[in-house]
Amino acid sequence: MKKLKLITLLFIQINVQLYGQSSQELYRKISKMDSLYFSAQNNCDLEKYKSLLADDFEFYHDKAGLTNSREKEMADMKIFCGEQRKRQPLRRQLKKGTLQVYPLDKYGALETAEHTFYLQIAGGKEKLVGQAKFTCIWKLQDTAWQISRIISYDHQPLGEAKLSDNNLELYSGNYKAIDRLINIAREKNILRVTDIQDNKRGWTAELLPEAENFFYLNYENVQYEFITNGSRITKLIIYENGKKLEEANKIN
Repeated sequence: MKKLKLITLLFIQINVQLYGQSSQELYRKISKMDSLYFSAQNNCDLEKYKSLLADDFEFYHDKAGLTNSREKEMADMKIFCGEQRKRQPLRRQLKKGTLQVYPLDKYGALETAEHTFYLQIAGGKEKLVGQAKFTCIWKLQDTAWQISRIISYDHQPLGEAKLSDNNLELYSGNYKAIDRLINIAREKNILRVTDIQDNKRGWTAELLPEAENFFYLNYENVQYEFITNGSRITKLIIYENGKKLEEANKIN
């Protein structure tokens, strides 16, 4: 009986060791594939990007909905790497310590992680603009790894600075520009800017905090500076590429 128990324990120990080795190898492999996939995305290497997508590829995105084919994904990537990239050059970065990998028997592997996104600005500068979580299902085709499914979710805007709710509330209100009202409102940990003309709301965008009185858009290189007089906000100044575009006086 004791001999049987010893054999059983030895068998379990061997299997745990083998599984651990296998898991570490799989983790290293998927970690490398993650790097290759997002490097192709960051650098707009469309040929490499397409080679990493399976024939039955599908992409589920909490903001953009379902992309139901590899062909549709590549069409979207051409836009992302074309006109959109001119206005919003983004770089993705994996958040250290968040990557997890699980084997999928007779299929491949499941990857989950979190990542952050940076707006690239002329001169080599970057600004943090958001974060998200994602899940990838990797299919092993012969010896090649390809993504068959991506689920991208919990996208959250994120700025370079963190301001208190009270600080954010200070900037809320309407500002009178030459041709419109500019409405500023607190939206969780950021601000939202909305243009109002003829009492109708138009263009709107997120404003991400860079410093106590500086905010920026998550595309192009546009900054909003709030000017104070003591504890009172008097006006805002809008800059593009460091040059002043316009001013708007706070009216309420």
